[in-house]
Amino acid sequence: MSEKRRNIPPTAADQTNYFPVQRILPCGQERAVNSQYLADILGFDSIRSLQKEIEKERKAGAVILSTCDNGGGYFLPANDGEIRQFIRTLENRAKNTLAALWSAQKYLDG
Repeated sequence: MSEKRRNIPPTAADQTNYFPVQRILPCGQERAVNSQYLADILGFDSIRSLQKEIEKERKAGAVILSTCDNGGGYFLPANDGEIRQFIRTLENRAKNTLAALWSAQKYLDG
């Protein structure tokens, strides 16, 4: 993986707690780590707290991928194909969410 994909901003490279979730994740979908295990080893009181941390890290630039395959889990990309697959999954999920939103809005608008 190229240096540009390390996901840690240069100013934070020496801050070990900058991205605590990203820091411990393995590379590759086949090595994805499930939510409960991550929450437990990182000391989060719930999976929801873990998800909020992942959201925060992603907003700050971390490329943390997730999968629902084989029990699901989080991982770092091992290659560009994994990133592309993750993007396709999110795009499809967003389309389905928008369709549900539009039908609900249409109902309210009469």
